[in-house]
Amino acid sequence: MNIKKTGLAALLALTVLTSMIAMPVAAAGGIGWGDDAKTPNPEIATDVTIDEWNGADMDSALEYYDDASDQADLPASVNESNDNPVTLTATDIDFADRNEFPRKSDEEENSASALDDSEWTTSGATVGSTTTAPGVDALNYVGTASSDSATYSNFTVDDGEKSYVTIAADIDSAAGTPTLQLTDGDGDYVEVTLYDSTATGGDDNVLANSTGEGKVLQHQVGDLTVQGSGDGTFGSTEEVTITGEIDADVSVLDAERTRELTFGEKLEDTDDDDELETVTITEPRGAYSVTGMDTLDDVMSDASVYGVTVDAVFQASDLQDDEDVSAAFSDSGDYPQWDQLGEISYRLELPTAFDLSYASPELRDEPTLPSERYKNAQIAEGTDDTEFSEIESWTSVVSNYDGSEEVSLDTTVSTDTSYVVSYDVVLTNGEVSAIQDAANSGGAAVMSSGGGGILGWFLSLPGMIVSAITGLVGIRVFGGS
Repeated sequence: MNIKKTGLAALLALTVLTSMIAMPVAAAGGIGWGDDAKTPNPEIATDVTIDEWNGADMDSALEYYDDASDQADLPASVNESNDNPVTLTATDIDFADRNEFPRKSDEEENSASALDDSEWTTSGATVGSTTTAPGVDALNYVGTASSDSATYSNFTVDDGEKSYVTIAADIDSAAGTPTLQLTDGDGDYVEVTLYDSTATGGDDNVLANSTGEGKVLQHQVGDLTVQGSGDGTFGSTEEVTITGEIDADVSVLDAERTRELTFGEKLEDTDDDDELETVTITEPRGAYSVTGMDTLDDVMSDASVYGVTVDAVFQASDLQDDEDVSAAFSDSGDYPQWDQLGEISYRLELPTAFDLSYASPELRDEPTLPSERYKNAQIAEGTDDTEFSEIESWTSVVSNYDGSEEVSLDTTVSTDTSYVVSYDVVLTNGEVSAIQDAANSGGAAVMSSGGGGILGWFLSLPGMIVSAITGLVGIRVFGGS
């Protein structure tokens, strides 16, 4: 028997087996978090605004374009205490067919668009090109008298009563009751009101009762009152006319789609029973909040959305670089009623990029242990990449851990500045095992003098399996076959 070859085979078998059992590395520093792990988890809480979010490149709301214009992930989590953590504005959404009314047929190119100012005929009013966000082209209508108007007529929508009139606009100023009117081929028309300062939420044919951004109205044409000089029945839609005193930037104008657009979904207690229900948002008025970017309409799946604000927390548990985490567990000689002393430190930082801005960032913590278990807690600011053990200037914050469910550690957090939070906490052996087991489920085990580490791993179920099979291989290597 060739012992060298068999030994090599055993080593390869061990390597393959270990790779099959090992979990993907996800927990920085060899510690983990979970329901059973009492791991300290400080965070920088902030509203982060992403200048441009693109559904074609991104899935999570916490993605952005870095300064090299590459897709990047923020080292953060969405604030789980906020049911609707993502805020956006309807007129800042640029989606594929936003400006394709009237739509082209399969055989021809789209030769006109209702958002093209050159397509409109004016009487007193003016129309022009503008934007509602850096990448969202829009039609600007300005009327300064109630008789001013502009008409677009380069289209025909058969069975117009089955369609929805959809308009999304930023309203800069308005007076009176300006309207948007749809007219059929024989002189009948229906209309919606673009602005009425006396309107209430129950007026479902009014776009806005105040000026501002992101006003949306969607209404099925056949449900509107027919007026005019025709046969009294609304037929094919032939004209769109805006009339009255209003300055509005229109990013969506459609009289052809046979369903409402969905601008997202939110969770809401709709009947005061403390149970949250999913509510579809079809007519947002101003900035509005949703559960996530994945709730936008299918036609917006590849949309660019400008100015997305996310209620985010940059937590220690989101850190991915081992150099930003330090954890050691040792016998708790100074505290004999406890098994181990945990010395845990983290480096947190808000990343900077041209596409990112932050509002009111705060370094805070939600204590996972009773206050008397925190023997020391301190922070250091602006340490860059200095090793934790070499940081000389600390500010004690242990007194902040007074039994409150949430403690503030620093309310003057700046971007591109590192903040180190360091703890001395007393723990039971079971709590240390829970911290390390949480790491083993998604990362490497911590090396420590108080249990766990490589010895603890070999005593765990995966370690015992590897040890047992390695022993069998060793028997075959040295005992013959």
